[in-house]
Amino acid sequence: MPIQSYVTDEELGLILGVIDTDTETGKRNRAIILVGATTGLRAIDIIRMKLADIDWRKGEINVVQNKTNLTTHVPLMKETGKALRDYILNARPKGTGYEEVFLRVSAPKTNIQDTTCIGCMFRSYQEKAGIRRQPFDGKGFHGLRRRLAKKLLVSGSPLTTVSQILGHEDLESARQYLSLDTDDLRECALDFSGIPLERPTIKSQVDN
Repeated sequence: MPIQSYVTDEELGLILGVIDTDTETGKRNRAIILVGATTGLRAIDIIRMKLADIDWRKGEINVVQNKTNLTTHVPLMKETGKALRDYILNARPKGTGYEEVFLRVSAPKTNIQDTTCIGCMFRSYQEKAGIRRQPFDGKGFHGLRRRLAKKLLVSGSPLTTVSQILGHEDLESARQYLSLDTDDLRECALDFSGIPLERPTIKSQVDN
């Protein structure tokens, strides 16, 4: 199976750098991207995330995943928490009656219905940051999830922990991310030292 790529730390930094956080749209989108980058939540779970799902005291987000219908608990990192507070207090539409954290900026200011807009939003910032994309290059919004998986594996986190954080039902689903840890895979690869290589002589080729 082909190894899908991921959004690198450098690319994420470039994307965050072009977001205008003085606008309501910028505050919301920066919070969405940071949630995806630091929690590994899928886009569908992010747009369905409710205000009550954020436990500010414990510093975590508790979300019932759409794919598995299981509750996953992910840590709320400091930078992500600051972005969420900035959006909720200073940019999120007031008095809408919606429980979801992220709402539409333009009227009607309802909850976000489709994850397609998240992917389009992310790609627009990539283009603005000068990041060139190729079809099926794995660097879409879901690439933030693979980025987190790689960082966890490189830091020495067991595959079971990675699986729990990403909300997989079984360990096999998380094994795909092992292929992203190319540095450690190189350590596992065998070289050809000690294996004699001989080129057949012209006489042996004729005899054969």
